[in-house]
Amino acid sequence: MAEKTQGVKFSLFAPYNEEVALKGTWNNWQPIPMQKDKDGWWQITVPLADSDYEYKFTVKSKSYFMEGQTVDISDPRAPELTPTTFENAIARVRGGKRIVHEHKFKHDDRPLPSNDQLVIYEMHIGDFTGGPGDDAPTKGTYNDVIRKLDYLKDLGLTAIEVMPVNEFPSPRSWGYNPHSLFAVENTYGTPTDFARLVDECHKQGIRVIMDVVFNHMAEDAPLTKIDYTYWFHKDNPHPPDQRFGPDFNYEFYDEKLGIWPARQEVRDAVLYWMENFHIDGFRLDATYLIANYDMLYFLHETVFREAHEQDKPFYTIAENLPQDPTIATPHGPLDAAWHENFYYQLNATILGQERLGRHPYDLDGLICVMEPQCEGFGGAFNVVNYTDNHDKDHLMWELGAHANTFDDAAFRRMKLGFSLLMTSPGMPMIWMGDEFGEAAPKTLDWQRIDWALLNNDRNNDLKEHVEGLIKLRTSTPALQGDGFEVMGKHYDRGLLAFKRWDGKGGLVVVVANLKDSYAGDFTFGWPENGRWHEYVYDYDVNVENNTFTDSLAESAVKIYVRK
Repeated sequence: MAEKTQGVKFSLFAPYNEEVALKGTWNNWQPIPMQKDKDGWWQITVPLADSDYEYKFTVKSKSYFMEGQTVDISDPRAPELTPTTFENAIARVRGGKRIVHEHKFKHDDRPLPSNDQLVIYEMHIGDFTGGPGDDAPTKGTYNDVIRKLDYLKDLGLTAIEVMPVNEFPSPRSWGYNPHSLFAVENTYGTPTDFARLVDECHKQGIRVIMDVVFNHMAEDAPLTKIDYTYWFHKDNPHPPDQRFGPDFNYEFYDEKLGIWPARQEVRDAVLYWMENFHIDGFRLDATYLIANYDMLYFLHETVFREAHEQDKPFYTIAENLPQDPTIATPHGPLDAAWHENFYYQLNATILGQERLGRHPYDLDGLICVMEPQCEGFGGAFNVVNYTDNHDKDHLMWELGAHANTFDDAAFRRMKLGFSLLMTSPGMPMIWMGDEFGEAAPKTLDWQRIDWALLNNDRNNDLKEHVEGLIKLRTSTPALQGDGFEVMGKHYDRGLLAFKRWDGKGGLVVVVANLKDSYAGDFTFGWPENGRWHEYVYDYDVNVENNTFTDSLAESAVKIYVRK
């Protein structure tokens, strides 16, 4: 008995191209002409039995550099492309229909941390696993991240921010050269694997924020061959050192169809990842190059606003460098922005040396970057703070290479940085491996985390210190909002005291020695009398007459929580 076949639909948006055909493995790549509807979509329905197929489109190009030529392209909206070559798309037919993936989400009803409880872990899928000390038979895949979710859960993290997992045109990349806005990077696994990763993160109470590139695409992306100037600027408007590929033209409006083609493509991609992979937020790369707030407001009004109104928490982040707070004010198009000024000031402080004009013990400079409103942001919700990210050298490497600081002193400085990161207003973010002192410079080559470092007492102690800080942060509302006030500062000694509160009675006081020299006793006025618990070193103190004296060692931070 012959296997039952169903009509399976294939579509390509190419509104002004004159000829489009479909080729596939089901008929030995013989072209089948497609028909265009009034909205510019070429379509055809093909009777196919349930199976996996490869296919591609043949298009008569309208791109200025190959106009009139017939070219084969992969489907720009396919969930999956063939490995290595990207020449063909993959269609998985199940139950007579094309599917994106085969995973059935099981944990959508799991409550997820709210935005004010975010502690973000930035991750490169390929480099997170498989390094020294991680001896699993596979490495650098979505499934390998699942294998290490217990580690992330025990660390206390509430979100991972995955560097781009869109298909990119090489086995090794950071992902900022997307070949497709829809396809899942197959070096890391299948769309089913990625869906499973998101679901397993949700099972652990960890949100998944996706890093996406909407400024440009890879040179040979399918859209560039269909009708280049329909989606991209013919002449890239950016300076030569900021041209990373065909640049989306968000100002072009198709009056005949009544659409903004580039905006529509990106909007559909955002909806695709949310609907099919249940993504909890987006980090938009290089919004300073997008430089089009109309486009970002378009995304906000057509997608992000509704996402915020759902029961599930949602968060959008801009990488807007140099820093511009207008992108993430209460009336800005996105929720938050990477807080680069925070990084540079804290980096100088941790290294104990001037960095890009910022002085290490500039208390007023540090205080300003710790208070988002001082920098023009609306509040803590609007900034993502970090001591490190993928664009920087690992902090521990900088301590050795730039500050000539090693061994115990280096680990003290790392603890100082993490203590200020976790107690400052704003959403804290950790670059993978920093929590236990990964020491490596920035490189585009393979650089898998050295998990064997956790066999060292100092590295493991740093990891436990960070773990404790994260647990304090996520369990203490006073550390999650805007409440911030400086209680005292000693300029010559590099001592800073500040308080955090939540408006509901929660109160935390932080006292930091920014210098790697013994501070000895300090005395500051205290906000309230009574019993307090010092969290880092685990002891209770009694405050009377609104004054308190304690002592600080080199680079030490003490965190007092009102009992």
